[in-house]
Amino acid sequence: MAKLALVRIDSRLIHGQVATQWIKRVEAKRVIIVDDAAAADEFMASIFQMAAPPGISVDVYSTQVAGEEWTKDQFGNKGPVLVLFRSVPQAFSAWNCGFQFPELQLGGIGGGPGCVNVAGPVALDKEDGGMLHELHKKGVHIYFQVTPNMNVTSWDTVKAKFFKEL
Repeated sequence: MAKLALVRIDSRLIHGQVATQWIKRVEAKRVIIVDDAAAADEFMASIFQMAAPPGISVDVYSTQVAGEEWTKDQFGNKGPVLVLFRSVPQAFSAWNCGFQFPELQLGGIGGGPGCVNVAGPVALDKEDGGMLHELHKKGVHIYFQVTPNMNVTSWDTVKAKFFKEL
Protein backbone atom coordinates (compact mmCIF):
# COMPACT_ATOMS: atom_id res chain seq x y z
CA MET A 1 0.00 0.00 0.00
CA ALA A 2 1.47 3.34 -1.10
CA LYS A 3 1.09 6.38 1.12
CA LEU A 4 -1.00 9.14 -0.43
CA ALA A 5 1.04 12.32 -0.01
CA LEU A 6 -1.46 14.57 -1.81
CA VAL A 7 -4.56 14.16 -3.96
CA ARG A 8 -5.03 17.30 -6.04
CA ILE A 9 -7.13 18.70 -8.87
CA ASP A 10 -5.06 20.91 -11.14
CA SER A 11 -6.22 21.39 -14.72
CA ARG A 12 -2.62 21.66 -15.95
CA LEU A 13 -1.64 18.37 -14.26
CA ILE A 14 2.19 18.36 -14.13
CA HIS A 15 3.52 21.89 -14.64
CA GLY A 16 6.15 24.10 -13.03
CA GLN A 17 4.34 24.66 -9.75
CA VAL A 18 3.60 20.98 -9.26
CA ALA A 19 7.06 19.88 -10.37
CA THR A 20 9.02 22.42 -8.32
CA GLN A 21 6.83 23.00 -5.28
CA TRP A 22 4.21 20.36 -4.54
CA ILE A 23 6.24 17.25 -5.30
CA LYS A 24 9.06 18.53 -3.10
CA ARG A 25 6.73 19.79 -0.34
CA VAL A 26 4.94 16.45 0.06
CA GLU A 27 8.13 14.42 -0.61
CA ALA A 28 6.43 12.42 -3.36
CA LYS A 29 8.43 9.71 -5.10
CA ARG A 30 5.69 8.93 -7.59
CA VAL A 31 3.00 10.85 -9.46
CA ILE A 32 -0.20 9.22 -10.63
CA ILE A 33 -2.23 11.20 -13.14
CA VAL A 34 -5.85 10.08 -13.26
CA ASP A 35 -7.34 11.34 -16.48
CA ASP A 36 -9.31 9.37 -19.06
CA ALA A 37 -8.11 11.38 -22.07
CA ALA A 38 -4.43 11.29 -21.07
CA ALA A 39 -4.61 7.56 -20.33
CA ALA A 40 -5.85 6.97 -23.88
CA ASP A 41 -3.04 9.04 -25.43
CA GLU A 42 0.41 7.41 -25.24
CA PHE A 43 2.10 10.56 -26.53
CA MET A 44 0.63 12.72 -23.75
CA ALA A 45 1.51 10.09 -21.16
CA SER A 46 5.14 10.26 -22.33
CA ILE A 47 5.09 14.08 -22.15
CA PHE A 48 3.93 13.90 -18.51
CA GLN A 49 6.72 11.47 -17.70
CA MET A 50 9.26 13.89 -19.19
CA ALA A 51 7.76 16.81 -17.23
CA ALA A 52 8.36 15.17 -13.87
CA PRO A 53 11.54 15.93 -11.92
CA PRO A 54 14.38 13.38 -12.14
CA GLY A 55 13.78 10.32 -9.99
CA ILE A 56 9.99 10.75 -9.89
CA SER A 57 8.04 8.03 -11.65
CA VAL A 58 4.79 8.89 -13.41
CA ASP A 59 1.84 6.62 -14.12
CA VAL A 60 -1.20 7.71 -16.11
CA TYR A 61 -4.45 5.88 -15.31
CA SER A 62 -8.01 6.17 -16.48
CA THR A 63 -10.56 6.69 -13.72
CA GLN A 64 -11.57 3.03 -14.05
CA VAL A 65 -7.99 1.76 -13.75
CA ALA A 66 -7.34 4.08 -10.79
CA GLY A 67 -10.30 2.52 -9.00
CA GLU A 68 -9.10 -0.98 -9.83
CA GLU A 69 -5.49 -0.30 -8.76
CA TRP A 70 -6.63 1.30 -5.51
CA THR A 71 -8.99 -1.58 -4.74
CA LYS A 72 -6.31 -4.17 -5.60
CA ASP A 73 -3.41 -2.88 -3.49
CA GLN A 74 -3.81 0.86 -2.90
CA PHE A 75 -1.35 1.73 -5.71
CA GLY A 76 1.33 -0.76 -4.66
CA ASN A 77 4.32 -0.03 -2.49
CA LYS A 78 6.13 2.82 -4.26
CA GLY A 79 5.37 6.12 -2.61
CA PRO A 80 4.63 8.58 -1.22
CA VAL A 81 2.28 9.31 -4.12
CA LEU A 82 0.98 12.60 -5.48
CA VAL A 83 -2.28 11.97 -7.37
CA LEU A 84 -3.39 14.54 -9.93
CA PHE A 85 -6.78 14.99 -11.58
CA ARG A 86 -7.55 17.47 -14.37
CA SER A 87 -11.09 18.23 -13.20
CA VAL A 88 -13.72 17.70 -10.56
CA PRO A 89 -15.64 15.24 -12.78
CA GLN A 90 -12.48 13.09 -13.14
CA ALA A 91 -11.99 13.00 -9.35
CA PHE A 92 -15.68 12.22 -8.81
CA SER A 93 -15.58 9.45 -11.41
CA ALA A 94 -12.44 7.89 -9.88
CA TRP A 95 -14.11 7.93 -6.45
CA ASN A 96 -17.14 6.15 -7.88
CA CYS A 97 -14.84 3.62 -9.57
CA GLY A 98 -13.27 2.70 -6.22
CA PHE A 99 -10.43 5.15 -5.55
CA GLN A 100 -11.50 6.21 -2.07
CA PHE A 101 -9.20 9.14 -1.25
CA PRO A 102 -9.56 10.77 2.19
CA GLU A 103 -8.63 14.34 1.18
CA LEU A 104 -8.88 16.41 -1.98
CA GLN A 105 -7.00 19.63 -2.65
CA LEU A 106 -8.16 21.94 -5.42
CA GLY A 107 -5.47 24.01 -7.13
CA GLY A 108 -5.66 25.83 -10.44
CA ILE A 109 -8.86 25.10 -12.36
CA GLY A 110 -9.59 27.37 -15.29
CA GLY A 111 -13.00 28.91 -15.87
CA GLY A 112 -15.52 28.63 -18.62
CA PRO A 113 -19.22 29.18 -19.26
CA GLY A 114 -21.18 29.02 -16.03
CA CYS A 115 -18.05 29.02 -13.85
CA VAL A 116 -17.22 31.38 -11.04
CA ASN A 117 -13.83 31.90 -9.36
CA VAL A 118 -14.28 30.56 -5.85
CA ALA A 119 -10.74 30.68 -4.43
CA GLY A 120 -8.04 32.47 -6.40
CA PRO A 121 -7.65 30.82 -9.81
CA VAL A 122 -10.04 27.98 -8.95
CA ALA A 123 -13.22 28.23 -11.02
CA LEU A 124 -16.18 25.91 -10.53
CA ASP A 125 -19.63 25.56 -12.00
CA LYS A 126 -22.82 24.28 -10.38
CA GLU A 127 -22.13 20.66 -11.42
CA ASP A 128 -18.64 20.80 -9.90
CA GLY A 129 -20.15 22.14 -6.68
CA GLY A 130 -22.65 19.29 -6.59
CA MET A 131 -19.93 16.66 -7.07
CA LEU A 132 -17.74 18.21 -4.38
CA HIS A 133 -20.73 18.31 -2.05
CA GLU A 134 -21.33 14.59 -2.64
CA LEU A 135 -17.68 13.75 -1.96
CA HIS A 136 -17.77 15.87 1.20
CA LYS A 137 -20.88 14.02 2.39
CA LYS A 138 -18.96 10.76 1.89
CA GLY A 139 -16.26 11.99 4.28
CA VAL A 140 -13.69 13.52 1.92
CA HIS A 141 -11.90 16.52 3.42
CA ILE A 142 -11.95 19.13 0.62
CA TYR A 143 -9.89 22.30 0.59
CA PHE A 144 -8.50 24.89 -1.81
CA GLN A 145 -4.82 25.80 -1.98
CA VAL A 146 -3.11 26.84 -5.19
CA THR A 147 0.49 27.03 -3.97
CA PRO A 148 2.11 25.77 -0.77
CA ASN A 149 2.57 29.32 0.55
CA MET A 150 -1.07 30.33 0.06
CA ASN A 151 -3.69 30.12 2.77
CA VAL A 152 -6.06 27.18 2.77
CA THR A 153 -9.75 27.81 2.08
CA SER A 154 -12.18 25.14 3.24
CA TRP A 155 -14.97 23.59 1.20
CA ASP A 156 -17.42 24.79 3.87
CA THR A 157 -16.36 28.40 3.22
CA VAL A 158 -16.65 28.05 -0.56
CA LYS A 159 -19.96 26.20 -0.28
CA ALA A 160 -21.47 28.83 2.02
CA LYS A 161 -20.50 31.63 -0.34
CA PHE A 162 -21.03 30.11 -3.80
CA PHE A 163 -23.18 26.99 -3.43
CA LYS A 164 -25.73 27.90 -0.75
CA GLU A 165 -28.38 25.74 -2.38
CA LEU A 166 -26.46 22.51 -1.61
